[in-house]
Amino acid sequence: MSSKRVCLCVAVSSLLLLPLAGLVSAAAGRYDSIFSFGGSSSDTGNNLIVFPPSDRVNYVLRPPYGSTFFGRPTGRCSDGSLVIDFIAQHLGLPFVPPSLAHNESFRQGANFAVSGSTALDAVFFHRLLPRTRRPLNTSLGVQVQLRWFESLKPSLCGATQ
Repeated sequence: MSSKRVCLCVAVSSLLLLPLAGLVSAAAGRYDSIFSFGGSSSDTGNNLIVFPPSDRVNYVLRPPYGSTFFGRPTGRCSDGSLVIDFIAQHLGLPFVPPSLAHNESFRQGANFAVSGSTALDAVFFHRLLPRTRRPLNTSLGVQVQLRWFESLKPSLCGATQ
């Protein structure tokens, strides 16, 4: 009796979830590009371009970073792929290059994320923490990343808006 219930549950679950699998696989091939914003969990290399070389930044250029997936350090704050890498792969797009890499084509997307960036702008943090000895690096928050995106749009769309 118990095994019949398990089989019935598996069958019903399969029937309910099977259409969802079709929707997910249908997403691949429908998108031409992907654009990403954020911090270290999605930075594909902008941090190394923005900040001058230092031990604080260069740690992502040494193992174990990149060892598992890429076989070499890539500037990502990860040993392997980032969520944005999985999304791009699932959508059939190439890995998203850092938006500040000048030798890249951004027709299939760009990544504006920078490690250590914030969602709120610097004014908020300076008001909240006016006497901190070591000020937060808030100069590359989402607002700055959105301005970078705005300046890139004309080269992608052939229009100013």
